[in-house]
Amino acid sequence: MRSLALVAASYLPAILAAAAPPNLTFDQLWKLETNIWDNFLYPANLKQINATDKSVFAEDVQGRVDITRTFPGRELNNEYIFGLFSQPDSLSLTGIPIAYNITQFVANQNMASATTVIIFNATSFDVLIPLTVDSWMAFNEDGKVIQYDATFRWFEWLVQTLLEAAGNKFQLTDPVEIQSKLAQLLADAICETSDKYCTGDNKQYDSKEQCRQFLTEQTRFGKPFELGRNTLLCREVHKHMVQYRPTEHCPHIGPSGGDMCVDDKSYMETVTEAYFPQSWIAYGYGDDNMWVKQ
Repeated sequence: MRSLALVAASYLPAILAAAAPPNLTFDQLWKLETNIWDNFLYPANLKQINATDKSVFAEDVQGRVDITRTFPGRELNNEYIFGLFSQPDSLSLTGIPIAYNITQFVANQNMASATTVIIFNATSFDVLIPLTVDSWMAFNEDGKVIQYDATFRWFEWLVQTLLEAAGNKFQLTDPVEIQSKLAQLLADAICETSDKYCTGDNKQYDSKEQCRQFLTEQTRFGKPFELGRNTLLCREVHKHMVQYRPTEHCPHIGPSGGDMCVDDKSYMETVTEAYFPQSWIAYGYGDDNMWVKQ
């Protein structure tokens, strides 16, 4: 009997690892989905930046955003998802989220798929603008997000619209001049952040002038899908998170780009990466899902 118990115990980790996801009701999943977006809006998002037990994310959450890259762990996701959009006085492309409307929603087992139109106050350009996000969320039995996959719909068009708004503020009409002016302003803001927070072992540039020169002359501005590559736009994204953990985020705005603003993956590698622990197909269907870690 004792030997049988030992054998059973040896299989316990595998049994637990293979445990089926929780079966949540449609109503539960709807409430979990709306709770995420309620907390995403400013200023509610401020409370999520350093949250632990009250975070919407599980500690080991895995996230992916199409225009940036993958984000492992609660701490990084709190900073990225909530901290990025919580600074109305800081120069940024999108500004702060002030309202949302879920336009499409389906849910099954522990997963919810939604389309959400979020109204942003792009404070840097004095314009209110809608941004559409298609998202997949998977939750654990405690209602925490264990993995998510987000796609920014019509994002290239959004960036173009924001550049036009910037042109209106700059009193410029030439797209090349608008981008050049914006690049200078973004570089200045990044360099100010680097100078303030990236000191000692975290120092990235010898001077503000060297920082500006690198960002405007040696770094490409970036296309809308390159917010997770070696671009100025990627460093603009990560500028907002430097204050929370300089040791982690200073390299992302520096010359190396750290492990976030780098050209480390091809299109093929990005599309075929097996990243998620759980399949996005409910009840065991699609067991050959190429995006699931084996």
